[in-house]
Amino acid sequence: MPIKRTNPEAYSLISIELEMEKSARFALEKKLQEKDNEIAYLKNIIKEKQPNPKDYSKEIILDALNHLPTGILFENEIGLVMTLNNTLLDLLKINIPIDHLIGTDLLSNPFFDQSQFLNPTDFHKRTNEILNNKKEVRNDIFELIDGTIIERDFFPIFDGDLYKGHLWLYSNTTKIYNLSKQIDHQKEIYEKVISHLPIDIAVLNPSFSDLFLNPKAIKDNDLRQWIIEWLINKNNNKDLNYDTIKSYKSLFNYVITKKTSGQIEEMKTDENGKVQYLLRSINPILDESENIEMLIGYNTDITERVRIENELKKAKKITEELSVAKDLFLANVSHEIRTPMSGILGVVNLLAKTKLNQKQLKMTSMINEATTNLLTIVNDILHLEKIRSGKLELEEIPFSLAEKIIGIAEGFQLRVKEKKLYLDFENQMSDNPTIFGDPYRIGQILNNLLSNAIKFTEKGGIKIYLSTITESPEQIWLKIEIKDTGIGIAPDMVEPLFEPYKQAESATTRKYGGTGLGLSICKNLVEFLGGRIAVDSELGKGSTFSCIIPFKKQSSVSTTIKKVENYEKLKRCKVLLAEDVEMNQFIASSILEERNIQIDIASNGKEVIEMVQLKTYDIILMDISMPYIDGIQATSIIRSMKDPKINRIPIIAITANALNGDEKKYKDAGMNGYTSKPFQEIQLLDAIINGLNKEAFIIENNKIEHVPNKHHKLYNEDLIMGMGKNNPAFIEKMIGLFLKTMPTDMELLDNSASKQDWKMVEKTAHRIKSAIRGMGIEKAVKPIKLIEEMAQSEPNNIDLLNQIKLLNGIIMMVIEQINTDYPHLKVPN
Repeated sequence: MPIKRTNPEAYSLISIELEMEKSARFALEKKLQEKDNEIAYLKNIIKEKQPNPKDYSKEIILDALNHLPTGILFENEIGLVMTLNNTLLDLLKINIPIDHLIGTDLLSNPFFDQSQFLNPTDFHKRTNEILNNKKEVRNDIFELIDGTIIERDFFPIFDGDLYKGHLWLYSNTTKIYNLSKQIDHQKEIYEKVISHLPIDIAVLNPSFSDLFLNPKAIKDNDLRQWIIEWLINKNNNKDLNYDTIKSYKSLFNYVITKKTSGQIEEMKTDENGKVQYLLRSINPILDESENIEMLIGYNTDITERVRIENELKKAKKITEELSVAKDLFLANVSHEIRTPMSGILGVVNLLAKTKLNQKQLKMTSMINEATTNLLTIVNDILHLEKIRSGKLELEEIPFSLAEKIIGIAEGFQLRVKEKKLYLDFENQMSDNPTIFGDPYRIGQILNNLLSNAIKFTEKGGIKIYLSTITESPEQIWLKIEIKDTGIGIAPDMVEPLFEPYKQAESATTRKYGGTGLGLSICKNLVEFLGGRIAVDSELGKGSTFSCIIPFKKQSSVSTTIKKVENYEKLKRCKVLLAEDVEMNQFIASSILEERNIQIDIASNGKEVIEMVQLKTYDIILMDISMPYIDGIQATSIIRSMKDPKINRIPIIAITANALNGDEKKYKDAGMNGYTSKPFQEIQLLDAIINGLNKEAFIIENNKIEHVPNKHHKLYNEDLIMGMGKNNPAFIEKMIGLFLKTMPTDMELLDNSASKQDWKMVEKTAHRIKSAIRGMGIEKAVKPIKLIEEMAQSEPNNIDLLNQIKLLNGIIMMVIEQINTDYPHLKVPN
């Protein structure tokens, strides 16, 4: 029965040797039994008949003898043949009838070819020696010249003291002899192997006597005492270590009781102080009845393994300490950079909403650009760490990849036009399926790759391709290619290009700038999504970056109704802001008060604890790093209070730290959510909603009022600034073009619809759609898409005009908001 083995090599060798010995012993016993049966049979015949060739009944004897598989030769006291069988004639290659051999001396018979013996002289000498001794001989071996091995047995026959003749039994044992030699050879090999194994091996039978001890085991005094004294318990040596005896006996009893392998580790120290670690093991070998047939005990020197394990433990500890130090360093750097940036960005955004002249607007834009660039560098470093740690969270929502690419590409059109390049998109897919994945991460990848393509291309342009690689009912693999006609990459620089902080060459960094993190983040994101990224480039001719990414198909994920936040419900919400930096207090207060949210301010954790006991709050925005009592300590104290109105207040961590594990750390401390500084208005509002009962602030998209709230900003200012990298001239030009062209296009759209000029409606709607995407006017995306689709067929004029009316209302509100936000902006002629 198979057993669990601690050392399979030692066990296998011993098992093979034992099985071979068992097999050989069984074959020999069977052979001896057969011979004894034949001899008894022949002796019985002899007793019934007188051994006289003239009186002997040939028919009876030959009939009996010829049925035996053994060659039979009866000779009288002077060596003359009394009888023999055909089996013997075949073995000795004698080709004359039996009758011609009766009464002759077989060895002197001219028909007996003695040249067939490998050594005829030795054969005759040995035969005469046996005949002269007149004693029983078993297993006498001789060999023929053709390699046949003959084994013979000699049995003298006496009548009292009178010698009456003898019986020879001849057998062809070539196969058995060769097999025996092979077994002996294998046994010798196994014995040498086992004897030279660097482990102690002892084999015991069920009565615990030694069956086998290899030389290594014999030299190990402890092992020998274990077998002879501790294990067998023959002696009671009081000088032995009782703890060691106890552990050995426990191991032995466990193996005997459970009939399974067992082991213990032992540390030994010699007289020189040298330490050695041993693994003591016992394996039981079970027979067919599940009884223990034998025990195999062996020791393995594991001193080197223990040393390596200890070194690995030390290395792991050092690695963990370095990881903690790295996280602490990044946390400190993040906090120290983000804290002042939070103030700068917040004040600049608030300042941009006031009445400024053109020069002042440019200055605020320049400050915003510099701060945003610095924040991008910090975010890239932290983002890369988050991806590598595997803690990046992915969304799984339905979207169209083709539309996502179109939207992103349209956002780059102005930058492309400024450089006099082209940017085209070719959708090679047969349809436009809805897929499920994380459109935000896809946007990160595309924005990075497109930004690089535009940055490193001076003439020509960029082309985007989308195609299907393969698909199943549940999944589809899509390929995105971004091909440019830029400066290209040298072959030896392609591989390190995706490493962090690497660019093609130092001159590239000086000329084009950048941190060298973009492609590394792209690679990590693509692989995190389950895909792969590659580049094919030729220096001076351009590059093609390709991403192959798997997505779930619509049929494999249940669709859900899209929901959006209703910030109007936050009116009169009571917020306690715990923040010790005055600038951050001012920014947060300005954002929340503009939404009619009531806000109180505490400068440290001590004040927070005091204020929650005096006044009721809906939520607390808790800074982590504050004097006296920090945010985590303050949260712990609040959660331990007895009053449920206090200890259940939602608490949102607001901090400049943004490392892996921060969110979990804050939630473990009892906080309900987390957002990092510097924060934008929507980010802060979303954090508050998430901390409160979120469902109370959510409405389904099919229940949203068609006319949006005029106080909610309808265009995406961050998108515009991101496209122009906060370049004031770019931003003014883009917004100015929108103010100039949009009223004209809307008028043309309305007139064309009134005249039922559907081709013009479609063409104008397509142009307006591009501008809407570029300005990030999400509320207008659905109406303009419906208008364009309706115009492609025979539309219901009333439905189309209603959509145009809705769109016009949204556009007019956007223009009104832009005029408020940019009062000194001049619309180009």
